[in-house]
Amino acid sequence: MNENYTPDAEERDELPWLIFTLNEKAYAVNSKYVNGLEMPGKITPIPDAPDIYCGLVERRGEVYPLLNMRKLFHFSSIDEEVAEFGKMIEQRRLDHIRWLDTFEKCLETKEKFTLAIDPHKCAFGKWYDQFIKGNHPAAFYIKKIEEPHRLLHETAAKAISEMNRGEDAAAKALFNKIKTEYYPRVIAILSEAQEVYKNAYREIVVVLADEHQMLGLLVDGVLAVDKVEPVIGGESMNILLQSKFFERVVRNDKLDMEILIVDEDELLKLSDVGNKA
Repeated sequence: MNENYTPDAEERDELPWLIFTLNEKAYAVNSKYVNGLEMPGKITPIPDAPDIYCGLVERRGEVYPLLNMRKLFHFSSIDEEVAEFGKMIEQRRLDHIRWLDTFEKCLETKEKFTLAIDPHKCAFGKWYDQFIKGNHPAAFYIKKIEEPHRLLHETAAKAISEMNRGEDAAAKALFNKIKTEYYPRVIAILSEAQEVYKNAYREIVVVLADEHQMLGLLVDGVLAVDKVEPVIGGESMNILLQSKFFERVVRNDKLDMEILIVDEDELLKLSDVGNKA
């Protein structure tokens, strides 16, 4: 960014916007305010400051406060989000263990199997279908589970069909394929998912500045520096109306998500640590 360039207000929308993520949603600040991007470094605590501040950071001889954007917008911390994700994944792992044990018992006793056969209707399938629609960086890895999870359920349906026809040997052969091939792959990916989810975060500091103030924004990641276009209405309108920190809803032609424009002037007011959000 050219730190000496200060365009007229009319030119603001013609400039590219820095689009960043926070809690799997997209936000943008105008590039005229962006003084740089930094990796989180040494942070000095600010005594008695509100918890929206991480502390003070020194950069090129200048000291500025670092704002915890998750705290500012009342989101869970990354550690809390990772822990919650871990609990969910562990529950889904236990669900699959119970599912397999129940299936094996039904094969032995000829009882009707009443748990989900459709891979989109089991507890994991319902969660998975929603998760991959989001924008979490771990979604790409977790998609690896789709094929073995689908094959697990499809093979179970075939085994039940064979069992209903009285073909017990064929049903048990299919179950053995589930137990030794598809099920271990599903469990292995679930077991690795929490670490992948945690490592997917690459926090970065977006440094904002005008003629008089400087402020760092701790965000989950940066998506792009690009032009945006207005959105009429949109799902994010309710969020827009609830906070003084948002101006409008826009889109970018390369990103499949709504973007909230952040009011940089309102944020920069928080560079005075005495101010509270």
